[in-house]
Amino acid sequence: MRDMPRIFWVLISAAVIAVIAVGVIVYKFDPYKSSSLVFALLFVSCFIFLSGLTIPGAYFYELKRGVLELNHLFWASIKRGLILSSTPTVILLLQTLHVLTWWNGLLVLLIAVIVDMYFRK
Repeated sequence: MRDMPRIFWVLISAAVIAVIAVGVIVYKFDPYKSSSLVFALLFVSCFIFLSGLTIPGAYFYELKRGVLELNHLFWASIKRGLILSSTPTVILLLQTLHVLTWWNGLLVLLIAVIVDMYFRK
């Protein structure tokens, strides 16, 4: 844990705060009477929570695979983490708008894979 960049501690603490915010939003607000601001806060909190998990996760996954370029590894993990965290957030948004079907979810996932492959090399 000593070689972990300090920004990851900030991301993990932001993820903890975001998961508390998601819990408060889910338990305290009625989805039928809430405004769109509550839903926007829910989506932002969900995105921050998932980013706080996937960015360090992608970093340590690539570190275990043996990537030694730490500067490249850091930025690649940020890109991959943002892509991985935006995918379920978009799927949650589509579900909230009642337009999610299996092919829409598959399309979002396919777009995320294509964007990840584009930024990989």
